[in-house]
Amino acid sequence: MADEARPTRQRIIAEAMRLFGEQGYAATTVAQVEAAAGLSPGSGSLYRHFPSKQALLAEGVRQQIAAGEELLSFIADPAGLATLGRSERLAVIARAGLRRLDQERDLSRLLVRDLATFPDLLAEMAQEEIEPVYRVVAAWLAEQAATRAQERDWPALAAVLVNATSHYWLLGDIFGKHPAGIDEDRYVAALAELAAGLLDGRQEEDQEP
Repeated sequence: MADEARPTRQRIIAEAMRLFGEQGYAATTVAQVEAAAGLSPGSGSLYRHFPSKQALLAEGVRQQIAAGEELLSFIADPAGLATLGRSERLAVIARAGLRRLDQERDLSRLLVRDLATFPDLLAEMAQEEIEPVYRVVAAWLAEQAATRAQERDWPALAAVLVNATSHYWLLGDIFGKHPAGIDEDRYVAALAELAAGLLDGRQEEDQEP
């Protein structure tokens, strides 16, 4: 049911993104969005706020992208984590990434299923949503690294960690739970342990004669 306390325009955006995420952009009609937003279905009242369904999609995507600034700020300056060990800090950030994916579930589904049809929006998603996450994670890893590990390819490692987190979430969303049967606690702990080993330089130690 639509939240009547929200302005009409925001109700339309929220309900449209939910429906786009659940059933796909093409399968969602303007009348369905109107009904979900508490408007008279088929009345065309949506067009008082947006010139087209595509314009509505673009605004919904941009609003969800803008909401990602909170995660970027947290990774860049994760207040309250200074007393934690590296593995624990990594786990907290991985969980923050998973919660952000929960928050933007509809956007993630659109990215996988629909945005290739809209190359301008797809490019905007890459530049404004995805690339900044890789950059801020790479910078954070470089700052956290032990001295002997400073020469690592942090952008590449950031891509590995971000992709691993995103892929875990995506498969869980597709199947209802991750098909490997590994719950979030176990997955995050394993990912954090691997990354912490690189930050601490333990891999080089293991290879020394």
